[in-house]
Amino acid sequence: MERGKARDKFMRKWFWCVLLVYGIAAFATPSMGEPWEPATAVFEYREPADDETGKSPASTIIGNRRMYIAEHKDTLLDVARRNHLGYTELMLANPGVDPWLPGKGTPVAIPSQWILPDAPREGIVLNIPEMRLYYYLPDSTVMTFPLGVGVEGQHTPAGKYRIRQKRENPTWYVPVSIQKERGPDQPKVVPPGPDNPLGKYWMRLDHTSYGIHGTNHPWAIGRRVTHGCIRLYPEDIAYLYSMVPEGTPARVLYQHAKVGVMNGKAYFQVYRYGRATDSELMAILIGRIAKLKLDVDLRKLRELLLDLPDGAMTPLPPRETKPLMADTAAGTAS
Repeated sequence: MERGKARDKFMRKWFWCVLLVYGIAAFATPSMGEPWEPATAVFEYREPADDETGKSPASTIIGNRRMYIAEHKDTLLDVARRNHLGYTELMLANPGVDPWLPGKGTPVAIPSQWILPDAPREGIVLNIPEMRLYYYLPDSTVMTFPLGVGVEGQHTPAGKYRIRQKRENPTWYVPVSIQKERGPDQPKVVPPGPDNPLGKYWMRLDHTSYGIHGTNHPWAIGRRVTHGCIRLYPEDIAYLYSMVPEGTPARVLYQHAKVGVMNGKAYFQVYRYGRATDSELMAILIGRIAKLKLDVDLRKLRELLLDLPDGAMTPLPPRETKPLMADTAAGTAS
């Protein structure tokens, strides 16, 4: 009997300890005192057609992967924001690293290299599965920013749009569906300020109620958290808002697999986004490989897909060519 009471007491203590830890994790926030900088890097790219005309080698992969050594105060939320990444893409690149206490001296892989989506190189391109925005500038240059996107079942509709109704310090008129979901405590109108989930800047996708905007919860970037709108870090939306004129074309894509070339080699990335199967990814990759006229070992590619984490930059396996048979005449008596 006493042993049973002691066990019950231990289990209750264990339960509350676990609850406390997960509660802290759920509401933890990145360092608020850090002067966060926007993702101002501009990357050059060259289309594969250049190879066919004798110009510079094609390059449709931007950025560079690198390593970061964690400091004592770091969380992966801080590291992601500091390096212009979303939380999920950083976590996937660092399996086994504690997101809340990586520990001083821990090497953290920074997966800041991306294949450009297969889409016209103009305006804004939003690839929802990889939770990333691409903004194309003149002279074959592009910028990129991490996103927070819609939860399962509330995805941003794919399609071609234009940017309309840019607004600073927007008021949030809460949709009826969200009012019903959150109950009577949810106000119908949320004025500008720290409680407004739209943040300080809003750009609407025309003919929809969806927009590209900031957030009052920066640690949600790189997660599926919205009701279909697109969130950016506050510093990123402020920077992008200043550059994007009304009427800019915007495309919403669901490209779960991408293929790109760099330095004469071909690579691929996949983003399952909780939905795409390996068979679906394989079909997408085959179509892209055919379009780029690449010679790939499809059997090896299928094997690679089995354990490949989302976002990993992976070389496409070239098809092995068998050596020609030796000239049999050389070994034949005359």
